Amino acid sequence: MARNHIAVIDFGSQYTQLIVRRIRELGFFSKLYQPSELAATGAPAAVILSGGPRSVSEADAPDIDLDYLRSLEVPVLGICYGMQLLSKRLGGFVAPGNTREYGPARLRPCGVETLFGGLSEDSQIWMSHSDTVKQPPPGATVAATNQDGVPVALQFGPQWFGIQFHPEVSHSHEGMKILSNFLKLAPHAEPFRIESFKQELITMIRQRTHGLEVVCGVSGGVDSTVLAVLLKEAGVPHRAIF
Repeated sequence: MARNHIAVIDFGSQYTQLIVRRIRELGFFSKLYQPSELAATGAPAAVILSGGPRSVSEADAPDIDLDYLRSLEVPVLGICYGMQLLSKRLGGFVAPGNTREYGPARLRPCGVETLFGGLSEDSQIWMSHSDTVKQPPPGATVAATNQDGVPVALQFGPQWFGIQFHPEVSHSHEGMKILSNFLKLAPHAEPFRIESFKQELITMIRQRTHGLEVVCGVSGGVDSTVLAVLLKEAGVPHRAIF
């Protein structure tokens, strides 16, 4: 069972893989899961709910097992769709905005040092969403607003947060600091070591191939070349096609 990693739940955002990368750049091991795989996260040190293209108002919108998430007793950060989903599931009201908000906005923290400690009083963030939290859940507090005084960050509990913007993209100028502040809530988070990650990938390849021969198409790019090398190091019979 995986332990002390940062579990990122993928709701389909184009930036989800970037969240995993940013966490690794900050020095912590992170793994990506589908919403239905929440129980498969094992014992994570923290959970991040990604953004996504859907609306939480849709009848078949991607959801999360809120009771199980609570049972983990770890810090939780909802990003964009993740914030909207937490807001709705915790009793708030989420509805489509008048227009889709895409592009730069301003972040103005409201004194919540846990998530925004050390940040500027006014910095650029990046928005990409259609829904808006019209009414926060009972007990939630506004952690930051935009330039118009509209809440863009909520604190749902001592270690549960939601942010409407994307801290993982470079257009959010202090996004890495926000992620770093969140990860400080997980003091036992596993460090990211490339050799350990490599061995995990090799083990996964052996489990999934079951000793069968694999045909590997190699384009010359990084991804396919790395896969070909890992197949060889895993001892998996394979044929590379260039």
